[in-house]
Amino acid sequence: MRDFLDDRPLKLRRERPGDRGYWRVILLAIGLVLAGSLLIVLDRQGVITPARLSAREALQPLMGWLMARRIELETWWATPRDVVAMQNRIAELEAENARLTGEVLRLEQARVENIFLRQQLSITRSYPWKVLGAEVMARAPEAARRVLTIARGTEDGVQVGMAVIGQQPGGPPALVGVVETVGARTADVLMITDISSQLSVRLLQPDGAPLGLMQGQWQRGSRLRVELIDRNAALRVGDHVVTAGLSGTLNLPLDLAAMPAAVPIGSIETVQQEGQRQIGEIRPFVDPDQVRYVWVILSQDE
Repeated sequence: MRDFLDDRPLKLRRERPGDRGYWRVILLAIGLVLAGSLLIVLDRQGVITPARLSAREALQPLMGWLMARRIELETWWATPRDVVAMQNRIAELEAENARLTGEVLRLEQARVENIFLRQQLSITRSYPWKVLGAEVMARAPEAARRVLTIARGTEDGVQVGMAVIGQQPGGPPALVGVVETVGARTADVLMITDISSQLSVRLLQPDGAPLGLMQGQWQRGSRLRVELIDRNAALRVGDHVVTAGLSGTLNLPLDLAAMPAAVPIGSIETVQQEGQRQIGEIRPFVDPDQVRYVWVILSQDE
């Protein structure tokens, strides 16, 4: 009997190798479906909304970082890596930058010219003058005579002896100098503050307009001073000083014959007595050292 059993091998029943794994997959799928259905139901009821929002806020920085990296990658991919192409692109950008810079400068110059034209229009509306605008090109050295050069000359109708005015914000157009020498396209203007500048002026007072002589005093530490010709008249602080225009009135062949009357100059700031003489210090309406643009009075209406 033993020999018989030894000769016939026993066949034991074994489980099929794939049965257990198959059922696990099925159970896992069923669990996921049930969990998903439960989450959908809870989300519709608003139970898990706070948790979902919190998770989104927590992941927002990561999403932003990923978005930035994507943009950088797209930019890098779009950037030409060919040397010639990059050089051409740089040249194009430099040319565009130069064009835009020139356009900005042109617009700025137009803005400045517009300001000066508005000032000129205001002057011609308020005073009987025909004026010509001019840029100040240069000034004499500090230790020399007070002279400025303007970019207008005989080709523009400028003549020796013509009055040159300027205007500062908040003040009237006022005398800054007289044309001293003139060329075809430029002219030198002697400032009224120079010690060699002398003009006949009038003081506007309630009871009259006494005549005086004004002289520049820049080299002596002050700008302008005036002395009345009539010793019986009195200087008063606050009196306005204007040009007398005597040369033009008398029709004399002098350099100052083109100087019109009633051009504002300034006002009396202080008065001092020197023996029988009264000397008035004038505060000019326009500082000749500060002007960058002026107007030449070519003529005035009769």
